[in-house]
Order: sequence, then structure tokens, then C-alpha cells
Amino acid sequence: MDEDDSVSIYKAIPGGEELLGWFGKVPSFHDAEVLDLHLKRKGRSTLRLHAWNMTSKVRNGYFVLEKHAVVEFLIDRIITLELDQFNHQNVIDGLSLSRVEVDENRQAFELLLEPSFGLSGTIRAEGLSVTCNPGKPDK
Repeated sequence: MDEDDSVSIYKAIPGGEELLGWFGKVPSFHDAEVLDLHLKRKGRSTLRLHAWNMTSKVRNGYFVLEKHAVVEFLIDRIITLELDQFNHQNVIDGLSLSRVEVDENRQAFELLLEPSFGLSGTIRAEGLSVTCNPGKPDK
């Protein structure tokens, strides 16, 4: 999927424009930390991440991070769910969002959590929205 496709998917979901506005681009969620995942049989499930933009600047041997935010995906009507390796710390290599065909009459949003350390997997759902709360999470 190219950058234009990713932008249009985020623009199509409630809260997506605000997320793009904060980060100034489609966030890669590289090294983002999964803060929590709440699954509900009925109602809305949620996935919360601490994300940021990584710059090319280096300070004290580390890349400088900016635009910290707590990003929450609000997930409605989960169709399929595959999760692996939930752990005491859950850092993803990246997150990609796409639209997929579920059957001939139905499409779903697909959240792909790429593995790094801890949680990884795929969530497919009929409905999706996102909120972006600037700043670092309360520990």
C-alpha cells in the first residue's frame, strides 16, 4: 500500500484527519508501545498506543523523538482477531491500516500490529475510529 492509500484510509475514519494533522503524516508507529487492549464481545473494543515521530537528529546517542501522543483506536464489531505474544512490555515494529474484503458483500478495516517485542497480530472490524491525545501517557 502506498502513502496516498494510507492517507485516504485515515481521512475516511472519524478522528483520522486530526491524527494526520498532529503527526504531519501517516504515523508508522515504529517502536510504539501498546499501553492497553480492551476486547469486548458487545460494544466498542479499544487499542491504546504511545506513539511519536522519530527525527533524524541525534542527542546523547539516541534519535530525538517529537510529537508524542496517546493514540486510541476505537474498534467496532470485530470480525476476526489473531493476537500473539502479549507480554509485560509490548512494543510494535509498526502498525498498518487497510481495507480488506471479508466476503462478497462486506469490507472490513484491518489493523496489522507488526511484531517487535510482545504483542503482535491482526484485528479486522467493521467499524473504526481514532483519537489522538498529544503528550506522553500517565505512567
